[in-house]
Amino acid sequence: MFYRLSFLLYLLLAFSTGCKNEKTSKGAKPAVSGKAIELDLMDADNISSLRSEGTSVDLISLKKDVNVSMSFDNPQAFSIIMSFITSDKGVLTTSCLPDAHLIVQKNGDILREMDLYYQNGCNAMVFLDAEGKKIAANSISNEGVDFFNNFLKTKSSQDSLGR
Repeated sequence: MFYRLSFLLYLLLAFSTGCKNEKTSKGAKPAVSGKAIELDLMDADNISSLRSEGTSVDLISLKKDVNVSMSFDNPQAFSIIMSFITSDKGVLTTSCLPDAHLIVQKNGDILREMDLYYQNGCNAMVFLDAEGKKIAANSISNEGVDFFNNFLKTKSSQDSLGR
C-alpha cells in the first residue's frame, strides 16, 4: 500500500512539474533575428485621433497561405481592432515580414495605412506615411495577437467546414 501511494505521489509530482515547464516554455517569446529597425512610437494623441475619427478598418492578409480580407465598419468592431494598438514601442527587425495590411478610413477616405507584424518574435503595428514609408511602430496587445492569430489562420489549420 505504501509503495502504491508513493508511486501515485511521484506520478502526480512528475505531471505537475511537466505542466509548469510546458507553460513556461510556451509563454516564452521566441528570439528575434535580424537587425533591429528603430522607429519612433506613434504618439497617444495621433492614436486617439485615429480611434475617434475613423469609421472602419480594412484588414488584408499578406500571408501567402491565407487569402482573407475583411472590412470592420461596425463601430464596436472598429473600436476593438484599434484597441489592440498599445502605447509601447513595437519590436521589429529586418527579418520581420508583415502579416497583414490595415487601412483605417473615415467615411471611405483613407486616414492611415499600417502594416501588422506579430509572428516569429515580431510585434508591431507599423504606421506608414502617404508614400508607404515606415514612420512609427507600436506594439500589439496580447489580446490583439490572439485575435490576429485566429482571424488569419491558414486553411489547413481550420476545420473541415472552413471555419
